[in-house]
Amino acid sequence: MTTKLHALIGVECKLESTSATLREYVEELAPAAVGACHVTCSDESERECAEAFRRWFAGRLLPELKPADRAVFHTVNLGARYEWGTVRVAEEHYAVPNISARGFNLMLVKINSHVAVRDADEGLEYGWLDRYGCRSACCGALTALMKGSQLPAVRELEGLFALDGLDRLGTLLDVGRVPIERRALLAAAVNTRLQARRAAADVEEHRPRRPALFLVVPCVTINRPGPDTELVVGRYEVDWRGDAPTTKYRGLGDDPAAYRVTHQRRRVLIEDDQWPEAADR
Repeated sequence: MTTKLHALIGVECKLESTSATLREYVEELAPAAVGACHVTCSDESERECAEAFRRWFAGRLLPELKPADRAVFHTVNLGARYEWGTVRVAEEHYAVPNISARGFNLMLVKINSHVAVRDADEGLEYGWLDRYGCRSACCGALTALMKGSQLPAVRELEGLFALDGLDRLGTLLDVGRVPIERRALLAAAVNTRLQARRAAADVEEHRPRRPALFLVVPCVTINRPGPDTELVVGRYEVDWRGDAPTTKYRGLGDDPAAYRVTHQRRRVLIEDDQWPEAADR
């Protein structure tokens, strides 16, 4: 099942395919209990993504909050920003009070950045949609980032994009390195990758109440005129079943200059030197 999950990385697919594959992967691990946290942008276009995760993952695996009601711990904000401490609260909500000595809890943190795509004269163009009859930026927060907005949420994104001293924003704005029609796509991929990196660091610093395995999965929702699709960027696994956390990551890196973008049957494929040849680190 790990192979099936890894086959989704960098490849645009149906929304339900991602959530169903994650569900099957978790079922194979057979945890004592499952929790889920979903981080999305405030944009109303992310409704399909949230509903697919609720239906195909949460609706099958999460405990009942109320009769016939299996709910996701949900963070919704500008730019799908992971808020430090989120997983600590979510883990406490879903933790099972009594599990066997060999049992463990599993917490899935799914993070969805997003970008719209439309047909243009030169081919597919990312970054805008026809919203209520008007051309509208999508993701608006990431567009504001690339336009130099001083909104507090955008300033937070700007700081994250400069992590490790790498000028990711400058790379995205350099038309010689990133074609303008793909800028919004790669910004979304970088954003969700960095948000997942932040979430994994938060998990590493938080000793759970009981043995637990944390999966952090960064994704990009692709908002289409028809049914939306999704691209998985990678998978963090932070294992807190021992005395200290063990972290593994498989997937794309966070340098937009390294991304290679192709299209197959009008579906996007993103690769870099880290994936698909990536090794655990």
